[in-house]
Amino acid sequence: MISSSGAVPHRAGDDSAVGSTYLVGDIQGCFESLEALLAAVGFSDVDRLWCVGDLVNRGPDSLSVLRFARGLGERFACVLGNHDLHFLAMVYGGHPHRATDTMEPLLDAPDCGELAQWLRHQPLLIEGDDWVVVHAGIPHTWTTATARANAREVEAVIRGPGHAEFFRRMYGNEPALWRDGLVGIDRHRATVNYLTRMRLVDGEGRLEFSHKGTLDDLPPGYAPWFSYPTQINGTLYFGHWAALDGATGKPRVVGLDTGCVWGRSMTAIRLEDGQTFSVASVETGR
Repeated sequence: MISSSGAVPHRAGDDSAVGSTYLVGDIQGCFESLEALLAAVGFSDVDRLWCVGDLVNRGPDSLSVLRFARGLGERFACVLGNHDLHFLAMVYGGHPHRATDTMEPLLDAPDCGELAQWLRHQPLLIEGDDWVVVHAGIPHTWTTATARANAREVEAVIRGPGHAEFFRRMYGNEPALWRDGLVGIDRHRATVNYLTRMRLVDGEGRLEFSHKGTLDDLPPGYAPWFSYPTQINGTLYFGHWAALDGATGKPRVVGLDTGCVWGRSMTAIRLEDGQTFSVASVETGR
């Protein structure tokens, strides 16, 4: 089953490039659904696949997803999601495999180290002339320049010689409010939490982590990050919040996580013309 609908058109990349660029929502180990989606759009060997993050976990085949993505070479790009960082924290930071994780085959694979090395060199933010891609969102208190600078700072740590120490200390909900004077792991953790875990914030930009559902019954004083006036120029694409089913009510804020791993659908947008495509989940919802 495939459906398509119009979206805000815009350009992506170099006009001279051959093929199309498909930006897909959270894959989360749902490799068969990804294959179905790519077949539905007629994905060819000149097309590009981009992802809003969370390539792995909860679904049944994270290993195949990473092998496929890595095998696309320069035709693939993604931003890191919280589940991708969780996988890296297990590989490099010694964090345990949780009961809800489904990454044993990936962790046991002979090429696990190579895949982790490749994944930790992916960015936290991708941008073009009139669009930005992040996993969870960008708070209203940040400009595009702030988000870019903070993302690049953390990327340098993740890719550098201190990555193991970062992953050992990455987890935590504090500081919940960004301050320009934050330093060290507090600064890096706050950046990661905003870009990969954010759903609700208050007027000052303070994060609230407990709510993961719909826009009903929100905690007092908090609202979806995209409900505040934005300082981001252009269209912002994100994933992470499956309960939204992609709906934000904002034409320039486009959610692409439509809950494939929960048994709903996997969605992609073709960046060259803004057309969206969706296929029903092949995997059983969890």
